[in-house]
Amino acid sequence: MAASLQRLIDGRAVTQLRRSEGRMAELGSEGGVPMLDWVEGVERLLREGHGLEDVEAEAREMLGRGIRHIIWAGMGGSVMAVRVLADLGLYDENSGPNIYPLDSTDPAALNDIVRRVAASKGLDLSVDLDQGALFGDVLMVAVSMGMTSEEPITHLEWFTRCLEEGGLSVPDHALVMTLPGSYLDDFARRHHLPARPLQLDGRAGTPGRMSAPTTRVFLLPAALALAGDGGEPGQLRVVLAEAWRNHDLDLAERDPARHPFVRLAVALNDAAVDGRCGLMLRLTSGYHAIFPWIEQLMEESLGKGEKGIVVFPDQPAEMPAGQAGTLWVSVGAPVTGDRAVHLDAPALDQGDVRSVLTALATCFLGWQLTVALYGYLEGIVFAGQPAVENYKARSRRLRQSRSPLNTALADGSTVRAEPATLILPPGGHATGSPEDAFVALLREARGGLSYLDLTVNGELPDGAMERIERRMQEIGNRDLQVPVKVRRAPAAYHATEQSEMDGPPHLLSLRTVCRHHETVVVGGYSETFLSAQAVATWQAMNERGRSCSLLVLEGSSEEAAATLVDFLDRVHHRLRELLSPGRG
Repeated sequence: MAASLQRLIDGRAVTQLRRSEGRMAELGSEGGVPMLDWVEGVERLLREGHGLEDVEAEAREMLGRGIRHIIWAGMGGSVMAVRVLADLGLYDENSGPNIYPLDSTDPAALNDIVRRVAASKGLDLSVDLDQGALFGDVLMVAVSMGMTSEEPITHLEWFTRCLEEGGLSVPDHALVMTLPGSYLDDFARRHHLPARPLQLDGRAGTPGRMSAPTTRVFLLPAALALAGDGGEPGQLRVVLAEAWRNHDLDLAERDPARHPFVRLAVALNDAAVDGRCGLMLRLTSGYHAIFPWIEQLMEESLGKGEKGIVVFPDQPAEMPAGQAGTLWVSVGAPVTGDRAVHLDAPALDQGDVRSVLTALATCFLGWQLTVALYGYLEGIVFAGQPAVENYKARSRRLRQSRSPLNTALADGSTVRAEPATLILPPGGHATGSPEDAFVALLREARGGLSYLDLTVNGELPDGAMERIERRMQEIGNRDLQVPVKVRRAPAAYHATEQSEMDGPPHLLSLRTVCRHHETVVVGGYSETFLSAQAVATWQAMNERGRSCSLLVLEGSSEEAAATLVDFLDRVHHRLRELLSPGRG
């Protein structure tokens, strides 16, 4: 650890970060503009004005006018912190608002929220429905911390039509938070929707993945959780003050070797090979909810130029331990006899709302520091996500076609066996069954494969993802002895796609999408965006030289999930036959 740590000390890396100067300012800039407001953001919030109290007042005003359900529409960093808070169970519609994170373009995701809202009111969606009664206490908060994100616009279009059909005032039930000049900002201006700045000071120097805890993306949902818990005004300031003390940037600057997140950055750097590191996370004490937040922070920030950190949930024992370029990290309670680097942290599964929010805010700040320091040590620009703009542009064009999937079927080599069609990457052999063709890709990549990815576009029935993850672990950990990732898209395209396209190489990705999707139960919403995103990322990945196949599934979501599980079962058994001793 000494050499990497000494580089941070000699370069005064933490001081550069705090002052937004030198090499840190270069690595933390996008288009020549520093994006480092998050570094000292908490200290500014505590020092300047009454912004925190104003956010608390806004939360109480929402509750006071009867808002009980909030649909938080956004992608990536615009919604990730809210998802963490919701997964930790900090919202209860009986005492305060229930918040529904919405980061999907699948109509099924909208249906799930509508059904949950209706069930809470005893409304029967199968009979003639009064949309005024359904949405009368619902607010949509549409958020974009990027300039070109369009998903929340489609959500707003659907929701505002529902409000109008129900005779409700759109400005009373919609709120926008975004950057000046973004696609979402233009939409809000055209439709005269109320808007709030993401940073309380109106600045725009915080990337989406660094949005917690210094922007409204964290502050407003935190204030709503505190208000719903019956907390007195001023608690949000207490949360941030305690978190800032715990974070202790002064210690990181004065004595880096004693700061846990400086030590984590150094340990990751020392474990890395050619700037590439696999991070195996063992999460305890309620910290499982933060896995997708850490995954996004690391992979979107650092997955550049074939370097970066790829984050995995702790893999089963069949995968060889201690492989080069991998670090195991335990967060929360240590495991007896465990060799992982351990980060001590207060439990998230106990304590009051304020304690949980404080622990979370401290955690967010620490991991963000680790990312910046790893970027410094490896020379990675940790601001921006340039690789994903390719797929966004492709998706925009594909949405104009009647069937994006037909475009992929026409452009790629396909292997079809009802009810599944596999579209191969360039050079793939379109022979045999879909599973035979996929096994051939796996065998070809086996010697140099770094990890195996499965990305499911759209929503699947409850429990399906767990079954799919088990099959992927059999194929990856047991058969191929490599780590696996199972991702949910399109959320993943705003969280980890930067790394898949431009981070550590030698992955093999299988993307899945259903040909047909649910019809929304209220209003109108097309599945074209979802299909366009699936095809666009398949195209963009292969253009970057990343092996990516697209599996198109027929039937309902239940039938598609069963087809995918059967496909993975056949792949697993075929691999076991081929890789058994003497078969190789």
